[in-house]
Amino acid sequence: MRTTGRTFLAVAAVALALTATGCGSKGAGGDAAPNGSDKGNGGGSSAAATKDAALTPAALLKMVGDKTSAAKSAKVELVTEIGGTKNEMKGAIAWEHGMQGQLTGSLGGALGTNIAKAGGDGSFTARYLGDAMYVNMGDGMASQLGGAHWIKYDYADLAKLMGPSGESLKKQLQTADPIASVRALIASGKINEAGTETVNGAPTTKYTGDVTADDLAGQAIAQGLTQEQVDGLKQQLATAGATSDHIEVWITADNLLAKKVEQLQMKAGLFTATGLYSDYGTQVETSAPQASDTVDFTELMKGAKTGS
Repeated sequence: MRTTGRTFLAVAAVALALTATGCGSKGAGGDAAPNGSDKGNGGGSSAAATKDAALTPAALLKMVGDKTSAAKSAKVELVTEIGGTKNEMKGAIAWEHGMQGQLTGSLGGALGTNIAKAGGDGSFTARYLGDAMYVNMGDGMASQLGGAHWIKYDYADLAKLMGPSGESLKKQLQTADPIASVRALIASGKINEAGTETVNGAPTTKYTGDVTADDLAGQAIAQGLTQEQVDGLKQQLATAGATSDHIEVWITADNLLAKKVEQLQMKAGLFTATGLYSDYGTQVETSAPQASDTVDFTELMKGAKTGS
């Protein structure tokens, strides 16, 4: 396989990991006891009922975060856009024991073009387990991998490749659930209710806000976050090279996250991550591909360095 092809496989893996972590990072203390069977939009008190009880937006979103986290799984649609490049993924994930599940999608922009030159068509299937991610880019790419369809990316190896930012990414993949955006919005202490919209055919209430490093330093603990959660949010901003995070979330009448959008101004351009969530409590089963159909990412990189 050409050296350039191997290099772009490494870049593609990082892009897939970043898109997947649009699901967010749980951190410690984010789980609540399951509220029964929360299949679909779940049960419990409605957003209207919580407003009648005079809950503040922060208290309401804390309830949303607890219930969404406790649902443990959902169907997702994820899109990231930066510098004219758009990556899309969809499937189902679980987060009780770190991020697990399978997503399919496509890589766009120059990255997708270069992957195509290396033998793929830009489409992929990604499986996420507790310690590694497996990526299948189709038969065209397999023909350059000795017939193996799956590339294994051990999270520890990605952390070594990317340095401190890779360590942050590793932690996010191993502790991901959808509510990091909700938690960050609570941390800002400045939550705006922005009307109602229909998402996935259901009525939702929209909340928006901007989170800065100063907010995390001065407001987060007072808003009920743990120090570990605050440190995780700070690290995400630092890794992105951003000073603030614009967040929009849409909440169902059953106090579950239906949609979120995050925007960060990065050196490479405006980064926008959009996630749609539905069918909470859906069954998620995933396993590592057969070893005979898998090649390790580190072996590919060794070949890239030698030019083989």
